[in-house]
Amino acid sequence: MSASAPYPEFWVRKLRSVFVMFDHDLDGIVRKKDFVDFCIARAKCLLKQERMQTFEDQIHNAWDYFWAGPEKKVNVTLGDYIYNHARTFREPVFQREQRKWFSVYFDTIADKNGDGIVTRKEYEEFLGLVGVHPLSVPPSFEALDTDGDGQISKEEFANAAVGFFCCTADTPAKLFWGPFLA
Repeated sequence: MSASAPYPEFWVRKLRSVFVMFDHDLDGIVRKKDFVDFCIARAKCLLKQERMQTFEDQIHNAWDYFWAGPEKKVNVTLGDYIYNHARTFREPVFQREQRKWFSVYFDTIADKNGDGIVTRKEYEEFLGLVGVHPLSVPPSFEALDTDGDGQISKEEFANAAVGFFCCTADTPAKLFWGPFLA
């Protein structure tokens, strides 16, 4: 997909949903400080101290690579966010970076007890880090648990995360970040 081609409507809808999760004042801008501070404040209630530094590093890296884009913006509009994630279609390395980032996130943040799987409770806490209400978790969890074994493996987690950002079709990965907000 070229930069000048229109982006698929469903894909834009998914990205808009994530964007509004962090546009708390609904002014059409997500600021780095707001994104980072919000996630870190929520994490302090949900993560043990030994995981906090890893989480903080991951959140800063997520902003720098996925939100701010090559221009390293500190204020991002929805258009900027969509354009930055459209690198998924233009730069093959972007998908690999997403998979790598979410694999690290799985190991260090989502899989809280380190047993190689994410339970419904762990997934609820993971989504809680970005402000998703616990009642929204069951349908998301079930969508990601593709083999129906009642837990999410690292592969299921990473596939759904990358699928959310990279797939233009309506797939279960659409629920990776919880229900659509916009």
